[in-house]
Amino acid sequence: MVRTEILIKKLKMMEMKVKERVERVRAMERLAIAKLIIPFCLGIAAAVILYLAGQDVYTRYATVFSIYSFMPLGGAIAAIPAGLGLGIHPAGLIAFIVFSDAVVSLFLVWNFDHAKKIPLIGKMVEKVEESGNKALMRYRWAKRFGFVGLVLLVMFPLQWTGSAVGSIVGRLIGMSPLMTWLGVVLGTFIRTTLFTLISIGVASLF
Repeated sequence: MVRTEILIKKLKMMEMKVKERVERVRAMERLAIAKLIIPFCLGIAAAVILYLAGQDVYTRYATVFSIYSFMPLGGAIAAIPAGLGLGIHPAGLIAFIVFSDAVVSLFLVWNFDHAKKIPLIGKMVEKVEESGNKALMRYRWAKRFGFVGLVLLVMFPLQWTGSAVGSIVGRLIGMSPLMTWLGVVLGTFIRTTLFTLISIGVASLF
């Protein structure tokens, strides 16, 4: 009788542990799904806000985004004078570019391993990872200086740099997702602000 009671207690404890583990797994799955969805929701929300602001506003920012995102080299530089030329306020332009990079970086630092399994997106992430490895081989000082090195890597519009590559490089050199994201955002903010000020100064000469 005593042995039976002990056995029952052990079985109940095992059942409780199994339930706890199942609940932890479910919580982790919910968190993983949230991390996957949140960056997309932020991007969609920004697009909707710009659209509601008016067709002209939406078109101007969409043009800047296209130049910034899809020019292989020089997009980070060309997008700023283009945006200013379209009449976008400097503060709004800086905020938009920093926000865009922040969302991309957030997606990558949260979902790097999972993203490679997603159709279409996976191939893009693999290409970014390849660029990140090339960046580390070419700019070895980035690994040596850690957070500061990552900020500098994102700041300068060189080959195999930028927010996406910076997000991968931060991961490859062992930085936490939060520090990687902060480094990318800070690097983008400094770069965008400097180039905006330079563009305004050059424009004022004519």
